Amino acid sequence: MDQMMLGGIPLGSLCLVLGPPGAGKSILSKRFIYTGIEGRKDAFLVTTNEGEDRILETMQLFNWDRGVDKGLHILDCYSWKSGKSSSKYSASLTSLTDLSVEITSMVDDIGVRPENESRIVIDSFTDVINYGGSDRALRLLDTVRTKLQTRGVTGLLLLEEGVHDEKTVKSVEYATDGTVRMKFSEQGRFMMVSRMTATPLSSKWIPFTIGK
Repeated sequence: MDQMMLGGIPLGSLCLVLGPPGAGKSILSKRFIYTGIEGRKDAFLVTTNEGEDRILETMQLFNWDRGVDKGLHILDCYSWKSGKSSSKYSASLTSLTDLSVEITSMVDDIGVRPENESRIVIDSFTDVINYGGSDRALRLLDTVRTKLQTRGVTGLLLLEEGVHDEKTVKSVEYATDGTVRMKFSEQGRFMMVSRMTATPLSSKWIPFTIGK
């Protein structure tokens, strides 16, 4: 991925990862987070489709657990459905204002500054849209993106392909700094960086694997 982007995702940018279920978006984002933790950078995960225990189990399965207890900070936007959350940070997707406040609180509590080169993943923005509505979700995205940029946080925003109308997808693309497209078939998983701020690209599908 770094080779495709001639050095990786530009620092301080927020990039869209777009693909159908099963294409590898979530596992790619966990690898992105863990690479940051390996480099002693704080990492933040806003999760809407799985709880903290499941996230940690998956990362342990791939041997991506060293330093996670100190470097990974999770905002649980999943457990509110059952009313049970063991995470330090949590929010309901029925109030995107609360979600924005919690993201800010989580980042500010750690004291993130541009020189820290911290990372964030929002998995998945599809749920934010589905529960909050596209207009409110896009306003949230604009606000959060500005907050993250001022703090030098580099992020991935995951979106399910085929769920939203074209206008919504284009609006999300407009509000982010790049697009990584993913797909899968009998031949395996493929990714393509279709756009990226300040980065020359060759738009073609590249096969990839993510292993331990």
